[in-house]
Amino acid sequence: MLRIIKTEFLKLKRFHILLIGLIGMIFPAILSVFTQAVATPEAAAGTFEFSSLFSSTIWNSATIFMPVIFTLIGGYLINREYTDNTLKIIFPVPVSFRRLLFGKLLTIGILSVLFGLYSYAVTLIVGLFSGIAGLNTTVLFTGLFQMLGTAAFTYLAILPIVAFTSRKPGIYMGGVIVAFLFGYCAMFIKDATVRSLYPVLSGLTVMGFDTGTFMNTSEPGSLDLAILSLTAMLLFSIVIVMLIKPPQAAFQRKKAKTAGLFLRAGQKGR
Repeated sequence: MLRIIKTEFLKLKRFHILLIGLIGMIFPAILSVFTQAVATPEAAAGTFEFSSLFSSTIWNSATIFMPVIFTLIGGYLINREYTDNTLKIIFPVPVSFRRLLFGKLLTIGILSVLFGLYSYAVTLIVGLFSGIAGLNTTVLFTGLFQMLGTAAFTYLAILPIVAFTSRKPGIYMGGVIVAFLFGYCAMFIKDATVRSLYPVLSGLTVMGFDTGTFMNTSEPGSLDLAILSLTAMLLFSIVIVMLIKPPQAAFQRKKAKTAGLFLRAGQKGR
């Protein structure tokens, strides 16, 4: 499994999709500063300091950018095995399709956490260049902890979408649309119980993130329900991968069909 993960990271160097992810993860922090700058005095936060910037960036990332970017990159990496016809080369190694898929999903999970670290660094840079005050050790460590945790749990929330769209080539873009709607709809959930069970928001609850500023509610979510929701997402993803029919059989049928065509052509040539 470690060899598969290492190989996937080596492949990433050749894919431009990684650049799209890096560019996309710049926008949550910029959007946070821009929203505060254009907000009316009534809507603007009383004191917009670094803690507010981190909170706003985490909220924008979890509900808009991370679900889309993680699903896009994950679907693309898996889809390349179909479009590049590399599966028929990999299988004789031998590596089972499920093992390969688990390796790719783990790679994307690690990459998601690295994107969280990258977003944290971008937020620091944007905040410093914007002249935002209130930066201290507590804010630095809290922001890092919540950013990394949010990235990991957001990936876990959309993991079933990535796993499901890996069943067939070319359908991962549909998963990107679903992931966008999945994250966007989270902004309209105010009930504490539903908020705890909704996977995109469950991660925020686990991380102790205060959603009151963004959802106009002071009722805290349930940690137990949030953990239960994320655990269900993980188990659901494992079941999806286990139920996927490996495409080896399709390659074998295609190979047998091609061989049959050549045989018939040879017989007619005689």
